[in-house]
Amino acid sequence: MITKALSASLLFSLLALSQEEESKPLTDPKPEIKQISENEYQIGKITLDKAKREASFGAGLNMTEGLLEYLLVTTQSNKVHETLFLTDISPLNLNIALKLLGIKESQELFEIMDEETWKPTGKFPKVTPEVHAASLVDIFVEWGKGEKKKRLPVNELIHHIDWPEEAETPQPNQPVETDDVSLSVMEAGPWLSTGSYIHEGRFKANVDGMIFAIYTAQQAIVNFPGKDRELGDVWIPNQNTIPPAETVVKIIIKPHTPPKK
Repeated sequence: MITKALSASLLFSLLALSQEEESKPLTDPKPEIKQISENEYQIGKITLDKAKREASFGAGLNMTEGLLEYLLVTTQSNKVHETLFLTDISPLNLNIALKLLGIKESQELFEIMDEETWKPTGKFPKVTPEVHAASLVDIFVEWGKGEKKKRLPVNELIHHIDWPEEAETPQPNQPVETDDVSLSVMEAGPWLSTGSYIHEGRFKANVDGMIFAIYTAQQAIVNFPGKDRELGDVWIPNQNTIPPAETVVKIIIKPHTPPKK
């Protein structure tokens, strides 16, 4: 949890911690961190509010139809054709913001590969319940002003296609006909902070521009952990809830708050 006073030295110390996994220094630009009020800090284009325990930033709706594999990537990513939202923030800055919110990272979604054959082993990393819980995040999308302002959890903006067995599912960039199939809203629940990784001195999410992945991607900072997360032909925008194309939105991410019993 963030303490009441966040000094610049503490912020840069936490940045250093995010680079511990590799001895090579990052060649990505270092973040510019500024305190803008008692409770708010600016990390590049990301606002960190320690009172609300959330990070927020701008994005734009990229797709109103077609298959999705990502919730959010940068404008420089090669995944622009299969993402719901686009942003120009630095993924490294966002990763730092998540660390400052006390959010951990879990590798539990990524199958362990055999070190000699580089083939999947069918095994997954085990994490403690404490690490798992601290890696869960809630993501919201907000747009509009005044009485027209809307704020929805991201799952409500995405539809799952329940393809019949005999159906020929489309490939990426092909039209998706959903008249004769059942659609359901993506299951509710938190996403998982997975943290991306350092490769050859670069933060991989910065290199590939992957931020929030629906289709499991180790390069991304956050992944969808639910059912059918490894299928690339079942996710489309929810036409009933998404804003118009190119709508400017605010993305809000915060530590998961379990529902009160």
